[in-house]
Amino acid sequence: MKALKLEDNNIIDIDIDNTLEAFQTAVDGHIETVGIVPGIVVMVVNEEGLLRGMAQNNIASLVARRYIVGPALIVGVDEEDFTDVPAETAQWLKDKYL
Repeated sequence: MKALKLEDNNIIDIDIDNTLEAFQTAVDGHIETVGIVPGIVVMVVNEEGLLRGMAQNNIASLVARRYIVGPALIVGVDEEDFTDVPAETAQWLKDKYL
């Protein structure tokens, strides 16, 4: 599945398995979703990032319009399932924040 990883002030295109384990590995812990564009894209973050003292993720915080720590992923959504991040959304985010 195509996703964007937001980490270290960078936005990286990644391919990730659409499994809980893959998402947990990518964000280094239990996952939580943050709505970005309802019904289109969400951000996947570490649910315990604040408690674990993870560093602020500046790009993810700007995109989400709230304080985000640790690595974050941007993925598409189709009702209850994660899907590929839409190509036009991925390009727009890179153009705006890089």
